[in-house]
Amino acid sequence: KKCKNPCDENLSKKCRKLKKKLESKCKIVIDCSPPPPPPKKLAWPGDFRWSFAGDVAGYNCLRIEEPAEPADHTWGDNRFCWKTGMNDPGFRWSYAGPIAGMRCTRIFEPADPHTWADNYLCVPKNSDLILSWSYAGPIPGEQGCIQWKEGADPHTWNDNYLCGHQAGFESHKSPAQWPQDFAWSFAGPLAGYTCLAIAEPAEPKSTTWGDNFFCVKSDKASPFMQWSFAGPIYDRKCTRILEPADPHTWADNYLCVPNDSPLNFHWTFSTGGRKGQCIQWKEGADRAGTWLDNYLCM
Repeated sequence: KKCKNPCDENLSKKCRKLKKKLESKCKIVIDCSPPPPPPKKLAWPGDFRWSFAGDVAGYNCLRIEEPAEPADHTWGDNRFCWKTGMNDPGFRWSYAGPIAGMRCTRIFEPADPHTWADNYLCVPKNSDLILSWSYAGPIPGEQGCIQWKEGADPHTWNDNYLCGHQAGFESHKSPAQWPQDFAWSFAGPLAGYTCLAIAEPAEPKSTTWGDNFFCVKSDKASPFMQWSFAGPIYDRKCTRILEPADPHTWADNYLCVPNDSPLNFHWTFSTGGRKGQCIQWKEGADRAGTWLDNYLCM
């Protein structure tokens, strides 16, 4: 019993002798060196990177593929990577729907015809990484974004980003309050605000939708809003932004927030439909689309 811990620094002479005898008889070495420190925690986004040219030295990499892509689009050597010697983030890739038991982010490019609607990057449910995908530029308010680029694919793989944050990001900031911490702009981003571009690619330049933004004060915690002009975003709480008088494909446009967000928006395309406290979304140049009486409410 006195020799229970063979690595005790104050081991008696008798116990040290017994230890040597045990090592000799059993042909083993009792290693008393201290246990290795736990692996360092990966930090988003600095410890991650994208590669369109195979594995990267000093990184562990996950193959990102879509079997329906033609060979000349060169998706066979595309990788999403993270630094070696760090904790394992537990990533898995699926080109056939979300993986059961995991938290999955849909990787979607609506302009690509090669079955990208069912592709997902997944992490364990207890992961501290909260990921979001954008097929139209970085997402404002996120901790960081990493571009996923494939120059050989002609289907607009030049503005696609994996964005995200780690749990606790901006926890030092107070939540944005509705409506006083939000604002609409039809003339570019607002100073002192973090702004989300509200765009419909089918709109002609004459309607000037290229400088329209929905904004939240920068000194408030990000509400992690996302805009989609190609249907609701998977695993997000989305509000349809519809103007039936506008002929430029507004039927599939959505403003989305995380499922656990306290923001529960209501949209109306007429003044009479307003409920609660509202912010007007106005674009005076789009007269045919009647963007003079549209409101986001809560």
